[in-house]
Amino acid sequence: MARRATFIHNSRSDSLAIVTVDAGNFATLAIDKEFEPRRDLLFSFYKEQNYDAITLGPQEMNSSLSVWKQASQDGLPIVCANLFEGKRSKKPVFDAYRWTERAGVRMAVVGLIMERSVANSPDSAEVRVESPYKIQKLMRKVLKRSDYVTLIGDFTVKEADSLAQTYPEVNLIVSSNPALSNYFTVGTTVVAPCGAKGYYGEYIETSVARSDSAKYEKVRETLDTKIPADTLYEKRVSQSGILPRK
Repeated sequence: MARRATFIHNSRSDSLAIVTVDAGNFATLAIDKEFEPRRDLLFSFYKEQNYDAITLGPQEMNSSLSVWKQASQDGLPIVCANLFEGKRSKKPVFDAYRWTERAGVRMAVVGLIMERSVANSPDSAEVRVESPYKIQKLMRKVLKRSDYVTLIGDFTVKEADSLAQTYPEVNLIVSSNPALSNYFTVGTTVVAPCGAKGYYGEYIETSVARSDSAKYEKVRETLDTKIPADTLYEKRVSQSGILPRK
């Protein structure tokens, strides 16, 4: 499964500032003979499509954390501000956020994971999740230095609503949780789903101006317009000889 959530922000110039993210739950759940070749194809896809940031959800945490640590070392832009290895560690396993500046707009993407997401992790005894509602110091730093801030993760509707109320200056919250399938706003924060079954990218156009950030236009398109009923990633899976999942 591969999805792209691309968010196009109106900038101060004639150009558009674009950030591309995935909010997690992209890995296959079954750890079988298809897992590694699919994972390797997916990693290549993320790099080739120039994703700015991705984070981990329950499906990724179903496999060993070492898989994702290695992927991060190999260049996969994983962000997760509140996941720690070791009960006393104060340094997150992955980068807490990534900054991107385009068309004069400084954009930050912060990855967050919910405690329930590590319940079935083979490393559950070694990892610690700090409450995403208690990282005010980090968020103040990010908000102060950014024009536009996006949170990504596996959030239910209730969790996304709570995050928007906790950090009202955040412009956008992107969730990969299947229960969150519709766009809505909380104050000036837009809450958006991250794709559907891997076949589409989700595109939102919003304004950098805080007062206008609730205005957006949603357009759904395939990730590769040359492939009418599939994505570039799924085409590569087919070409690799890996049997498609039902």
